Amino acid sequence: MALALDLNKAEQGLRLSLRKAGIITPPQVDLAFNLDVSGSFDDEHCNGLTNALLVRLVPWGMVFDPDKKLDVFTFSNGPSHVHYVGDVTPDTCDDYVRRKIIKNVPGYNGGTDYSYVLERNLERFGWKPTSGATPAERGLLGRLFGGGNSTPNESVQKRRSLILHVTDGEIGDKRDEARTERVLAESEGRKDGVYFLFIGVSNQPSKFEFIEHLGDRFDNVGFVSIRDVGEWVQQSNENINQALLGNELLAWLKS
Repeated sequence: MALALDLNKAEQGLRLSLRKAGIITPPQVDLAFNLDVSGSFDDEHCNGLTNALLVRLVPWGMVFDPDKKLDVFTFSNGPSHVHYVGDVTPDTCDDYVRRKIIKNVPGYNGGTDYSYVLERNLERFGWKPTSGATPAERGLLGRLFGGGNSTPNESVQKRRSLILHVTDGEIGDKRDEARTERVLAESEGRKDGVYFLFIGVSNQPSKFEFIEHLGDRFDNVGFVSIRDVGEWVQQSNENINQALLGNELLAWLKS
């Protein structure tokens, strides 16, 4: 589906929602958009629904990110299927998923693991040390084993960051549930300046019990459920912002 959206108006709508919540000057926060490319999400990618969701989130980059962009990552199962796609801006968001992602990223139509992409996010924004390999070695390993692009600026200063993690289902391998909790617990223990907003998308009566559990356990993890993404993206700017700006996230933005 093609979404007709005035991005400048949506940006102003987000600023208004923040002001109503007591945030007069939005903090500078780097944004990541993680997109699940498991096989069960293929229809939503191909019919443009996930691109419409991405477009709906572009105003968040316009408001919070110093460079007015979102860093886009894709993930399915395993570390070799985490891929840094690049950034998305108001000028490049049209048809982004079809042009850049569908059948163009490692692990497309794979399974579902969360932990590896969350680790990549934390490395990207300087919160988690990368492996002992040098940047050149990491690039070589990525080329050899299909790990996709190495994320740029991997040795960077710590940057406050908001991770938007979009998935259509729970983790397929129970071992990754424990690994995901460990990644988040270690991040919490380091007091990383990161908030993880999980967005569960399903047109089926799916339950996101594990993500709900993560939201209950960690103060810097939120969860939003979208039952009908086609209807959801057509909502007013005010309703979209109300759905995403939970009290916990607002408190984190104010801190």
